[in-house]
Amino acid sequence: MRRVFALFLLLLLLSGCGAGGSDAAPAVSPTIDPTNWMAGHEGDAAAFAAIYPVSEDNPFLIVSFEEVVRYFEIGTGVLVFGFPECPRCANAFPVLERAFREMGMDRYEGFRGSILYFDIFEDREADNERYRALVELTKDFLRSDDSGNPRIYSPDVFFVNAGTIVGNHLDTVPSLTNPRDPLDDEQTAELMGIYMDLIAKMEDCGC
Repeated sequence: MRRVFALFLLLLLLSGCGAGGSDAAPAVSPTIDPTNWMAGHEGDAAAFAAIYPVSEDNPFLIVSFEEVVRYFEIGTGVLVFGFPECPRCANAFPVLERAFREMGMDRYEGFRGSILYFDIFEDREADNERYRALVELTKDFLRSDDSGNPRIYSPDVFFVNAGTIVGNHLDTVPSLTNPRDPLDDEQTAELMGIYMDLIAKMEDCGC
């Protein structure tokens, strides 16, 4: 059902539906192709390292809304929602990078060998069409807000196999009560284990 919705959404965007409003989603580029998704992302590692405490040669790619939708349709790999002012993201992303490398995911080429990152903040604040589309695609895995509506919090890391969400992990670890505090060694190991288990589940999925 999720793939059907993603395809329907892409067709709507390509046909220009809703293009009159300021928060309407932009048209999907016809150049988005799973065989050439890396085009245009050459400087992403450096840009990401300037925002978050990760390595200079980190595997993060800063992706567009259209690439996220396409990934949830056919992609395999790791995708995370975050934003620069999120202290939990600053704690989580270096650990996610370590877990990703430890599991050998960087042996792959293209998007599967990368961690896709989408800045959710502005779309979520505007509650625009793009945000509502992403909520629809991920709602079965989201935490609800105080009104009982599914909401994309950060950092939420999704593990996807052939367009099927295998699992996700929100936040860091429960024992970190102040998100601005750094993770200690025990907390880092716990979060590493969570990420590595989900990567293994994603890799072993017969989706």
